[in-house]
This record gives sequence, C-alpha cells and structure tokens, in this order.
Amino acid sequence: MGSCTTTKIYTKTACHICLDRSEGVLLLPLNWDPSFRKLSIAEQNSLERGILEVLRREGFTKVELYDQMDYELLSAGIQDLNDSTQRAKVNTVVGYPYLIGLTLGEIKDSDGWDYQSPEEANAIYPVYREELEVSATIRMALIETLTGKIVSDNSIKTEINELGSRDDEDGINYWNFGTIQRAVRVATEKGTRHIIKDCGC
Repeated sequence: MGSCTTTKIYTKTACHICLDRSEGVLLLPLNWDPSFRKLSIAEQNSLERGILEVLRREGFTKVELYDQMDYELLSAGIQDLNDSTQRAKVNTVVGYPYLIGLTLGEIKDSDGWDYQSPEEANAIYPVYREELEVSATIRMALIETLTGKIVSDNSIKTEINELGSRDDEDGINYWNFGTIQRAVRVATEKGTRHIIKDCGC
C-alpha cells in the first residue's frame, strides 16, 4: 500500500529555445550546491545518474556529468564557470551548449505515524491536526553556456501524502511511509521530463 504522491511545477522562466536531442547537455554536480548536503553522497550520485538516464531514454545522445569531463574541460582551459570567457568555451571548444543546474529548496519530513482518538475522530467540530506530509522542492534550470542566460527555470514540488485507517475502537491511525529521498527523486525526474517537453522543438 503506497502513499499518494503529487507533483506541481511552478515555472519562473518558460523555455524559449528549441533543445535538439543531438545537442550537448552537461549536468552540474549536485554537491556543488550546499543545499544538497542534506542528502548523502550516494543519494546525490543516484539522483545524478537518474537525470542522465531520463535524458538518454528520451533520445539525448550527448549528456554527461560535468565532473566526468575533467580532462576535456581542463584541456580547453576551463576551470571556472563563473568566468564568462571560460564558460563560453564549454560550447565553442568542448561542444556543450547547455548546462542543467539544481538546488534543493524546502523539505518537510514527518514522524511517520499519528493517532486520533475516537472522541477526536468523531467530534462535531473537526479537531485540528497537522498532516503527516513528506515533501521536497527542487529548482531546476537550463543554462546557455555561451551567454550564461537561464533559458528554462522551474520549481518542482513533490508531496507524499498520509494514509489513514480506522481501528476497532473507531479511532484513526495515520501513516506516511514516504521519505525525503523519494520525494526528491520524483521531483527531479518530473523536472527533467518537464525541461525536455518545455524545450521541445
């Protein structure tokens, strides 16, 4: 029995380019952003692999993790992406016109279990209780290496909702088996698919 998962995408910048599946896309390492330190290195690596897999499954033929291009980047004299001249070379010399960058926003975790007594569950006026919500919000941007401009910018929020069931006494047990890691993984995958669709030719 799985919890209900919902994902909402909030667009800050709608994509205004045509992303061809043969164009090079480099994924910036998640550990470059301090927000991802909330996740373990293994979880970050798994997310990075997941993003690249989605892109490859969708027919992109030239996608890599930035870290795995060390030799090519250093050979081209690229050490600092904040330097506009070096960043432009990612396109003109190495052949990757786009970067994907992510940050991890607000996350919410629950204790996993809650109980409402029969009196509370059957009260005439509803007794307030905070839902056992597990959620994560990520920001995902597609950046043009030549200009440094963000061409697609979205926040993706995934919520895993609680489940409730009455017991023999007519009280209600609430559970949430969701994890932050699962919420982040779903948000990341949906965000990647959204970029592909939003920037479709």
